[in-house]
Amino acid sequence: MHKFLSGVAAIAAILTVAYAQATPFNFIRIGDLDGFGFTNTTGLVRATGAPHTTPADTNGNGLLQQTEFLPDLNANGSVATGSGDDFDNRSAAEVANSSPLGGSGYSDLGSSGSKWTDISLSTSFTGPNFPDPNGPSVPNEPSFLFQFHVNGGDILAGTPVFFNLIFGDYDVVPANVHLTYASSSPQTLPLATQPGAQDGLIQAIPTSLSFFDVFTADGIGGWNGLLRVDFIAPNEPYTAFDFVELSVTPISTGIPEPATIGLLGFGLAVLGLSRRRKSD
Repeated sequence: MHKFLSGVAAIAAILTVAYAQATPFNFIRIGDLDGFGFTNTTGLVRATGAPHTTPADTNGNGLLQQTEFLPDLNANGSVATGSGDDFDNRSAAEVANSSPLGGSGYSDLGSSGSKWTDISLSTSFTGPNFPDPNGPSVPNEPSFLFQFHVNGGDILAGTPVFFNLIFGDYDVVPANVHLTYASSSPQTLPLATQPGAQDGLIQAIPTSLSFFDVFTADGIGGWNGLLRVDFIAPNEPYTAFDFVELSVTPISTGIPEPATIGLLGFGLAVLGLSRRRKSD
């Protein structure tokens, strides 16, 4: 009996270790979620009104993110090329296009594109190591490549996959994102320009993809992941990217859904009615 219990304990230990080592795929990210590399948002303002003192980090959480704004660095009321707003907040690894990728549950096989993140893609950029080999003149059109492997036990075939993108200050048409898949026809995603009164607006783009658009079987029970992302904006003189990723979770746009807005309105109406009854 003692030997039997010892054997059971040994098997349980092996299974526990195997389970602990399994890491489900959650996302693979090119670039990093760091608010375009601005490590301190105190004093950063958006280009609106006069004097220009409205914070770019509107919720004050220390991170520039969707629905907030790329900073008007010299507070002259404009975020644009030639307007004193060029920046390069990339790490050395990002400049070298070899920054560690975020996420878990995958092995990288040559993904690239981090050199395009955390920098203003501006025609007036004069610093070193501009990512476009042709220099800062238009077009500045980033390309990102996801190339990776996921073990069979780390993702379920058919799992929804989302392409998530964070970028800022798109206001010169046309522009779109071109997705090239592992096995299916390419797809083009149109982008919406920022409203005229929201210069430097940071936008989030979540797009649902088919699992089998991104993943192909490796023949031994696992999956090879592949996606190429090209930003096509032949006339855009100033824009910036924080990160791009493939994830099992869509990123929030930061904009309430219509149903949420309706519920909020209903709640406010009920609150108003309650207050009127109390005052009667």
